[in-house]
Amino acid sequence: MSLWELVAAILTYNVLTFGNGPAMIPLLQENLVDRRQVLTIDQLLYAFAIARVTPGQANVYVASIGYMLFGLAGAILTTLAVQLPGYLMLPLAGSYERFRHSQAVKGFSRGLTSTSVGLIFAATLSIGLRSLTNPVAWIVFPLTLAMAYLLKWNSIVSLVVASAAGLVLHWLLM
Repeated sequence: MSLWELVAAILTYNVLTFGNGPAMIPLLQENLVDRRQVLTIDQLLYAFAIARVTPGQANVYVASIGYMLFGLAGAILTTLAVQLPGYLMLPLAGSYERFRHSQAVKGFSRGLTSTSVGLIFAATLSIGLRSLTNPVAWIVFPLTLAMAYLLKWNSIVSLVVASAAGLVLHWLLM
């Protein structure tokens, strides 16, 4: 895979998912992990996790992917590829305001949201099946889910506590 192929893929996926960062995960997983094998699932998850705990857009993790594969040039160009469509859509924002009460626009928005949730769920299931392969992972997973969803802890706090629990459990069980 060349740098330009990566940039083109990210630009395409970003446009297809309307900038929904998590919805790009299954597309990137299929292309970069499964088909081309230029990243491991752990590298993709690492890039996504870093983006979740740092300020900024949800799709900024592509800069980490670009950096892992092509260094600083990859990080810069993938960031541009993920940002550019948003700026190109600005002229359409005025049109949306005029037509947002239209049943067709509302239906399209609901369909787009449902599709994004479906893609995120598919990626979560696929990544979970590959990652939850040992007892420590099966303990840390529900712990993290409880902290983030039920207790509504901050993402960074959840990440730190879950990581610490994973280290302790690994040390105790191994």
